[in-house]
Amino acid sequence: MKIPTPSTSASSSSSLKAKFRTYFSRASSYTTSNYQPLSHPASNFSSFDDDENDENDVLMIDAPHCDEHEHATSFNASSSSSNKRPKPKEMSPERIDEGFFQKLISEPEEISRKIDFLSSLPIEIAAYIMQFVDLPTLINMCSVSKTWYSMAMDNETWKEQFHRRQGWHARLPPSGPAPLDINWKYIYRQRYALDKRWKQGLVDKIYLEGHTDSVYCIQFDEEKIVTGSRDRSIKFWDIGTKSCIRTLTGHDASVLCLQYDEERMISGSSDTTIIIWSMQTFTPLRRLRGHIAGVLDICFDTKHIVSCSKDMYIKIWNLHSGELIRTLSGHRGPVNAVQMKNGKIVSASGDALIKLWDMETGVCLREYTGHRRGLACVQYDGKRIVSGSNDHTIKIWDAETGHCIMTMQEHTDLVRTLHFNDERIVSGSYDQSIRVWDIKTGACILNVESGHSSWVFDVQFSATKIVSTSQDQKILIIDFSDGIDTRCFS
Repeated sequence: MKIPTPSTSASSSSSLKAKFRTYFSRASSYTTSNYQPLSHPASNFSSFDDDENDENDVLMIDAPHCDEHEHATSFNASSSSSNKRPKPKEMSPERIDEGFFQKLISEPEEISRKIDFLSSLPIEIAAYIMQFVDLPTLINMCSVSKTWYSMAMDNETWKEQFHRRQGWHARLPPSGPAPLDINWKYIYRQRYALDKRWKQGLVDKIYLEGHTDSVYCIQFDEEKIVTGSRDRSIKFWDIGTKSCIRTLTGHDASVLCLQYDEERMISGSSDTTIIIWSMQTFTPLRRLRGHIAGVLDICFDTKHIVSCSKDMYIKIWNLHSGELIRTLSGHRGPVNAVQMKNGKIVSASGDALIKLWDMETGVCLREYTGHRRGLACVQYDGKRIVSGSNDHTIKIWDAETGHCIMTMQEHTDLVRTLHFNDERIVSGSYDQSIRVWDIKTGACILNVESGHSSWVFDVQFSATKIVSTSQDQKILIIDFSDGIDTRCFS
């Protein structure tokens, strides 16, 4: 589904936001200081903060209980019901009209103009303005008038609010001939409740057991978890039943790394080989040989496989033919991790260096220095590099400039694994903990210390869960979604 975006420039958008925010706050202040509010006070909407009490009151979506003919605001009448109104003097029609006219000019017209601004605009313009309103202002608008409440609760408004949140993504069914009927207020409410779980650490812990030795690597999706182990096997687990549904054997030593898509899975092993597996038949299609020590990490796209090894080399292979295309050298220690994006490779080594390579030429474009000891893991999204080291720190780098943006240092041992998106970083360490970090501020927002009883080897996460592996032979699922409708979250 295409999300409409305004064509206004960033600077003018910011100016418009400020103007609308000022306007709405003034209009709201008239309501609260001079008039009686509607029957739904703005406090009913205040739970969008991080209050940990009732997460179910995130949104009030019922219409205000006001009479159909009731105005948005009304002058305060006398509180004494026993006082009778004095009989008004008889005036000529001209004087009655003059008094009414003069009163409208003096104060209420100014207030009325402010309160009825949106309702006087064409609906297309009003809807466009709503794109610039932030969430607190949107909630305050609900107390101004019935018309504003209706606009604030419009489905398209909440669609914009959802997509404005960094790191939030909706997984929607394919659109057909008829438009999809999606309740964006409901989706926003569920996603907001899920975010609170991440901050508060309200989780269910589930363990999968079946491997007979350390579990080194993992990948998962909505239906399955795939793990590789020191017991030389690869296991498939049903994410619903939490049971092992398939075991593959083919390597002659530990399975250290794996990656899969819908068509194939690629695994690397201490036996120095790489196996390409069919994800339809679950049989080996090809075995790649070329490294002279254990294959520590692999990644692939639609054309290439990139592998790295304890032998200090990085190799680029043709995905379809298995042909070795190029070998990259330059690291002075084992290459523990590789990532590729947009024709670039990022590698992390025990020599404490991160290198950026051009896939086409094999030239090293840049080195990133700053870690004091060897690196165990790296992730790369095309713009940022995030690395974990034996100096117990995590660093975020600007891939283009080489500048270290941020350092996080609350782990007390080797940072063995990490995974990140636009919202957060999740890391696992030899200190046996799994930590969740705010990628913008670097703050540790969650620390899971009691998950594993030994070193954490690999970790991945989605919007709803963290899955990790360990030397303790167990797979840990940390689930944040119990009781929340997560069907639309990716």
